Amino acid sequence: MHRSNYAGWALAAAMAVAAVQGMAQQDEGPIQLPKKPVVKPPSPTLLVICDLACNWKLDGKARGRIAAGDSTTTPVSLGQHLVNAATVDGLDKYQNEIEIKIVGQTILHISLQPVRDARLKAEQEAKDKAAQEARDKAEQEKEARDKAAQAKEEQEAREKADQEAREKAEAARRLLRTLQGHSGYVESVAFSPDGRILASGDYNYAIKLWDATSGQLLRTLQGTSPVLSVAFSPDGRTLASGNQDPTIRLWDVASGQLLRTLQGHSSYVTSVAFSPDGLTLASGSGDHAIKLWDAASGQLLRTLQGKSSVVSVAFSPDSRTLASGIYDNTIKMWDAASGQLLRTLEGHTNYVTSVAFSPDGRTLASGSYDQTIKLWDSASSQLQRTLQGHSNDVSSIAFSPDGRTLASGSGDYTIKLWDAASGQLLRTLEGHLGSVNSVAFSPDGRTLASGSEDKTIKLWDVSGILK
Repeated sequence: MHRSNYAGWALAAAMAVAAVQGMAQQDEGPIQLPKKPVVKPPSPTLLVICDLACNWKLDGKARGRIAAGDSTTTPVSLGQHLVNAATVDGLDKYQNEIEIKIVGQTILHISLQPVRDARLKAEQEAKDKAAQEARDKAEQEKEARDKAAQAKEEQEAREKADQEAREKAEAARRLLRTLQGHSGYVESVAFSPDGRILASGDYNYAIKLWDATSGQLLRTLQGTSPVLSVAFSPDGRTLASGNQDPTIRLWDVASGQLLRTLQGHSSYVTSVAFSPDGLTLASGSGDHAIKLWDAASGQLLRTLQGKSSVVSVAFSPDSRTLASGIYDNTIKMWDAASGQLLRTLEGHTNYVTSVAFSPDGRTLASGSYDQTIKLWDSASSQLQRTLQGHSNDVSSIAFSPDGRTLASGSGDYTIKLWDAASGQLLRTLEGHLGSVNSVAFSPDGRTLASGSEDKTIKLWDVSGILK
């Protein structure tokens, strides 16, 4: 303010005071000064701005809804106030509590976006953490399961290895001897009725006769075609051989001389069998036929004609029934006297390689290329049970003389011994290096012979296996 202005203002003030005093001297009463008007201070106000649509509270009391980016003004009192704000729709999920001090007009920016973002981030982090923990737990559980499974597999592998070692040790203990001398696959083996001689036929045209006790080679009978089957007559004096050429040859066991050759088949002769009474010789062939011959004279008695290759033939103990294993997966039962077909047994899923009657004639066993052995009631033809255990075709089967044990040779190079009554696997004999094409029990049941594509015959001690 300029000095000249100040002087003027002071003079005017002095004159005003003098005038007032003069007026007071003229009045009789005291001078009454005008009352100064009372000016109330403006009420404090709160300007609330919200970045998200929210319902907001002041001192815990709802004050309404503010649209996103909108604002509202409300009178307040001086002092401490607590403002609560939450997102629209009253979701307490994203809540912001702000304590402010009202001084005059106060502007409050309620920013829920960072709160929500922080909460969302925290929730996502919690979800991620929970998910990671779940994954970690699942991974740990999987690792535990894998370890347990691996441990189980390793234990099973050890047990299997131990079992195989025991079986090999048992087989080695039970192996009596190995007969070597064949130059071709050994297709068939058979013991003489007295158990003293073992005959074996091979694919390289030879039949060999062995001392069954010592394993010494007695003689070799040389043919002109692969020998597929050999069988002794019940009196042990004659040996029949079924050949690929296709003939049946009858040999004198004592001298090794060829007695006669039976002709009539038009394809390879797969199987030969004498009837237990010694009167008849049966032969099965790839020409779908079974021929029955007079064992003494070699005269053809009758032909049983089928529709598929015959792989194996076997007589019942009473010589009245003939069973045949057929390439069409069936077993056919024939009346040996009349040649009439009695019944057809179905159940195998591949061709039937071998058939054998139990010594009492009540059970018929069949081995198949489907890797199974089936046991049938020979009277009713009902399937009694199926034996499984081989991992390749079952090439040959044979009952022990007492009928309690069944032996099976297989393309898996093993021989298995079964309890004929229960079907339980008793023992596995390992040692051959090729398919086991033929098995045969000695008449006393103590020895089992096996012929193989490894060109050997093995003799096994099978006594005491079934107690």
